[in-house]
Amino acid sequence: MSDLIPAIFFVSGLLAIIFLIYGFVKRRHYRTHFEYVESRRLLLNNNSIDEVLSQKKQQIAAFSEKVATGQLYLSKLNTLLKEYKRKVKRINVGLSPPIFRFDDSEILKNNVNASREKQYERIYAGKATQAYTNWEWLGSRAEGQQMVEGYRLLLLNAFNAEFEVIRRQMRASTFDKASEKLIKLAEQLARLGETTDVHISSEYIKLKVEELQHWNAELGRREELKQDQKKQRALLREQQKQAGTDIEDLDDEIAERDSELIKARKRAEQLAGGERVKLEKQIEKIKAEKARLEEKFFRATSQAQITRAGYIYVISNQGSFGEGVVKIGMTRRLEPMDRVTELGDASVPFRFDVHALAFVEDAPKIERALHDKFHEQRVNTENVRKEFFRVDPEAVKAAMESFGIDTDWYMTAEAREYNESLLMRKAFQQARTKSEEMELPEAI
Repeated sequence: MSDLIPAIFFVSGLLAIIFLIYGFVKRRHYRTHFEYVESRRLLLNNNSIDEVLSQKKQQIAAFSEKVATGQLYLSKLNTLLKEYKRKVKRINVGLSPPIFRFDDSEILKNNVNASREKQYERIYAGKATQAYTNWEWLGSRAEGQQMVEGYRLLLLNAFNAEFEVIRRQMRASTFDKASEKLIKLAEQLARLGETTDVHISSEYIKLKVEELQHWNAELGRREELKQDQKKQRALLREQQKQAGTDIEDLDDEIAERDSELIKARKRAEQLAGGERVKLEKQIEKIKAEKARLEEKFFRATSQAQITRAGYIYVISNQGSFGEGVVKIGMTRRLEPMDRVTELGDASVPFRFDVHALAFVEDAPKIERALHDKFHEQRVNTENVRKEFFRVDPEAVKAAMESFGIDTDWYMTAEAREYNESLLMRKAFQQARTKSEEMELPEAI
């Protein structure tokens, strides 16, 4: 019996501890519940039930908006991930993605990408290289086969890498020489793979020659474009002699006077007495200068109608105006890019990206037709000289093709300065956050 007393005390103590813990937990639960009920009571005392419901609905709407935005970003990330996985698969089998210049035509990009897809299919099917021997290494056929596969990938990587060198060195008139280099390269690699009897297949060589033809066609197109531009500049030079005035410079000056008038009128509203009278006289001078420029612009425009050839440009500025906004205008400059550069240097923080520069015989007519077609999408419906429209380049391309205008298009906006600014801003923010995390407290 005496032996049971310690056990009874131990069990009693354990039960007491369990009850204490249980009581503490329940007390904490009741306290939390009480605080929640009290907060709800205070909320109802300060706000009506309708107001509380309205707040909750707003919170739900805000949360739903965040979910929708998150799903949109998730969809974009999944699309990017899918594309990157596709590229990695091709890199792993020795086929790097093609590198295009910013001004390469969409036709070239489509043709080369289609050609690379055919090449990938041949590589994936094991038909880009051929090996006829059942080679063994130290009596092991498995290790011999592994070595053969290594030779295959090595030769394929070397062939594809040297193809890029040959392609970059090729000129419009040297396609035959470049294709001969490619065939000689395949023969040299076959001699290197004699040990395992590995060589590049004739089918794969044919596909690379086909790709080489696409690159050569682009070089030929560029040469033709240079010759066409010479003729276009000669025609525009003759037109400028007849017109004698740069219409675009006048248009820019009129826009500057407009801006000065708006600022002066806003300032005049805040002034009184002599200062206001003085400013109103200045406003009258600006109006007179604007009227003089508009008269000069009208005469120059009338004269320019006689010589109507020029360039239609379609440009965008993602950093300044966002996505889906393009500027459609015309220029008679000998170098149309000078006008685009000038617009980018004027009053916007980033340079414009060019989607198309089309030389046409009747530039005013085509420009007017495009403006009329996209009138409902104008960004500024009050001032028709502001030639910005909420349309995609694809829509403008379709419209110009319906007018019988065929030109090179660059659908992807590089937005280099804007994207570089975003990256720099992000890097500065990360550096600032890291610096703040590393700061020591004033006291411990």
